[in-house]
Amino acid sequence: MVYKKIAKFWGLILFIFSVLISVRFFVFWEGFNLDFNPSPLPLIEEDASFPQINAKSAIIIDADSGTVLFEREPHLRLNPASITKMATAITALETYPVDEVVSVISAYPVGKIMGLKPEEKITVKNLIYGLLVHSANDAAFVLAGQTEGKIAKFIARMNEIAFQENLNDTHFVNFDGEEDQNHYSTVFDLAHLTRWALRNSIFSDAVRLDRITVTDITGNISHDLETTNELLGLEEIKGVKTGWTPLSGECFVGLVDLEDRRLITVVLGSEDRFGETKKLVDWAKENIFWKEI
Repeated sequence: MVYKKIAKFWGLILFIFSVLISVRFFVFWEGFNLDFNPSPLPLIEEDASFPQINAKSAIIIDADSGTVLFEREPHLRLNPASITKMATAITALETYPVDEVVSVISAYPVGKIMGLKPEEKITVKNLIYGLLVHSANDAAFVLAGQTEGKIAKFIARMNEIAFQENLNDTHFVNFDGEEDQNHYSTVFDLAHLTRWALRNSIFSDAVRLDRITVTDITGNISHDLETTNELLGLEEIKGVKTGWTPLSGECFVGLVDLEDRRLITVVLGSEDRFGETKKLVDWAKENIFWKEI
């Protein structure tokens, strides 16, 4: 009799357990969309010959999937020059509300500037335009905090973001890309940084502009901003950022729109960044296609 009760007890336990497992299994699969349609996969024509370029490193990736389609020394650490300002912009957009008003403490007459004036009050959004359209070092300086302590914390955050995004060959020591042997990145890291940054609408809108005029909050001080990206006149080019120093040579990150499919190109250490990017774009147009999986 005792054995029968024990058997019934364990039978009930096993029944309840099996029901719970069945429910859990059902709920687990209910969390999936079984009608999921993956994005088309970028592929390279079988008979394609890769483009010949002289840049120290270069890459093409599919912006949606991150698939690498062409690479030359993708993990070679090089100075990214003003392409650094993409990371500055991302960090600023994470740090401040875009409509926040910032007061300029002092002028920053280093390299290319937008001409910010001491005591000028200007929104973060307009500083982002100055940073990404005009490649303005003074905009980068103001966004980074203007004082030594704040700048150090800002640069530390730039590096934290790089670490979070698995940019393992990237390290920043400044906010504007000035030459320093400890300031480096790679075309692979910069391509994926761009892919991530383009998810921000203010970033993606700014890098498409060839020119814009921004003002301080009173409207009395205006800044005419003009892009340094000479390829924006091409129909398929939608951004992104230029860079140059004597140490880094010519650098460029491009966003290429091919019939609603987007590619990201990066060249570092070039003697002809726009010409070599154009060569990469022409090669992509002839040899890359997308196939439904």
